[in-house]
This record gives sequence, C-alpha cells and structure tokens, in this order.
Amino acid sequence: MKTAKKRASGGKTNAAGRELMAALHELHDAVMGGDTSKLTRRTVEIPGPAKYGAKDVKALRESLGMSQGVFAHLLAVSPELVSSWEYGIRKPSPLACRLMDQIKENPATYLASVVKRKSA
Repeated sequence: MKTAKKRASGGKTNAAGRELMAALHELHDAVMGGDTSKLTRRTVEIPGPAKYGAKDVKALRESLGMSQGVFAHLLAVSPELVSSWEYGIRKPSPLACRLMDQIKENPATYLASVVKRKSA
C-alpha cells in the first residue's frame, strides 16, 4: 500500500511557488520581528445599504412596473414579506436593502442578469 509523503520545503517546486514561499517567509519574519514598516496595509470603507421605508419599497417596485408577487420573486422573498414592508409592518433586512440598492442603481442591468428569456 502506498503512503503519501509530504513534500519538504526544499523539494521540487516551480518558480511561482518558490517566490510565494519566499514572500511568506519574509512576511513571517517581519511580523515576528516587529518590523512591519515594509508592509502595505489598505483600508477599504464599504458603506452600508440605504434604508428602505414602506414608501421607498413601494416606489421601487412600482418604478419597475411589477406586482408584489413578481417583485418578491425577483428578491427571492415571499409576496407576504413585500406586502409587510410596503405597509410598514416590517422593515427590509440589510441584505434585502443592499439588493434593492443594486436594482435601483441600474434596473435594466440587474434584470438582465436574473431574467432568463425563453427563445421562441
């Protein structure tokens, strides 16, 4: 029965693998030595989704010319949930708001990405 052997760090690797390992060793040494002056750190700010009240949800749905049922299907939620948003009973989750932001930003592009047209 054959057993798998782990490749030692000095084993046969390609140039990209050696370069990656060298960079990881350099990163490890810098962090462990406390000298992170050569490291690049980036901060990215991601704004939260807009808040959608009852009137906002209804206005978006109507701007698309959709019934509550079709709009619910587009968002992958129940028609009852869309109705409860529009009557102010419930508020859309941040994820639903982010999705509505995407739809509102460019409705045609969003619809084209999810709607499959049947060919005749």
